[in-house]
Order: sequence, then structure tokens, then C-alpha cells
Amino acid sequence: MSDTLESLPDRPLRQQEVTALNHADAFSLVVPVDREDAVEADTREPVVITERVILGTDDWVTGLVYDDGWLEVESVAIDDPDEERFDAMRDCESAVADYDLD
Repeated sequence: MSDTLESLPDRPLRQQEVTALNHADAFSLVVPVDREDAVEADTREPVVITERVILGTDDWVTGLVYDDGWLEVESVAIDDPDEERFDAMRDCESAVADYDLD
């Protein structure tokens, strides 16, 4: 999992990056928990970002929060993705939503 955190940019993810991660072979799901309108620093173009995301594979689901770096706030191992993934996602979503960014 630490390789995953290190591979993420040191900033909130842009919506296009979430979409690209969703199409990557490394994950079976990538779900933004929130979305926020922002302005790109370099170009001043509007952009949609997320500071809270859920990543999943066939072996685990994890909830990440960007707070001066990406933090894993919950991780749930799963043996049967078809049976366990939904509950694991709910657990991670709850932990991510409860994390205080302020």
C-alpha cells in the first residue's frame, strides 16, 4: 500500500486523475468521496479536485485523505470481493468522511 501512496501526487487529485486511476490495472475501483471546485495554480483554469478517495483491489479497500500528504485512514482486507467489497467500501467511506481536515 505504501507504493500506492508514494505514487500519488503530493496534492489533491484532479477529477481526470481519479478517472485515469479507475482505468488503471492496479485498482478495481477508485471512488472520490467528495469533489470540490478549484483553480489550477499555473493556468488559473477551473478544475475539480478531491481530497478524499477510496481505492480498491480484489484483496483490499482503503480510504485515503489528503492532509498535507496522503494519509490512509482505513484499510479493510477482503477475501471475496463479490461478497465483502461493498461493506469494506462503506467502512472506508465512513472513516474518510469522519476525518477532520480542519
